[in-house]
Amino acid sequence: MFLTEKELRDTFWKNYNYSGRAIKHQFECDIRDGCADLVTIEVFQQNYQINAFEFKLSDIKKVLLQAKANATYVNKSWIVVPEEKKEVILNKYNNYLQENGIGVITVEEGGRWNVIHKPRFQQDIKINQALINMMMKNF
Repeated sequence: MFLTEKELRDTFWKNYNYSGRAIKHQFECDIRDGCADLVTIEVFQQNYQINAFEFKLSDIKKVLLQAKANATYVNKSWIVVPEEKKEVILNKYNNYLQENGIGVITVEEGGRWNVIHKPRFQQDIKINQALINMMMKNF
């Protein structure tokens, strides 16, 4: 069991990006009002894609709203929650996830993560100054 969202975030990030899959990333990225918890730029099947991740321990309604707000600016929008939230999300929020194209990743205490709902890939996204700054950093 995770005590803080930061612990959840750090555990996930260490195990998600162990191989350097994200070529760029930024925590607390200002892509919308309130910031996304994590935004990554990754290469998948020879194309660049932008992912946003929102981390929550318990407030599932809030994290879903945050992920929906992120979806305008990214190709894939994800929520990341502790493993023990898996059943409640799949049973109670499956329709919302489908309608809004949000992906769900659960994280076990030891760091193992699992995709329990795949997000919809959004081809057309809004690019704003925060994303341009992140993409061009160290260029």
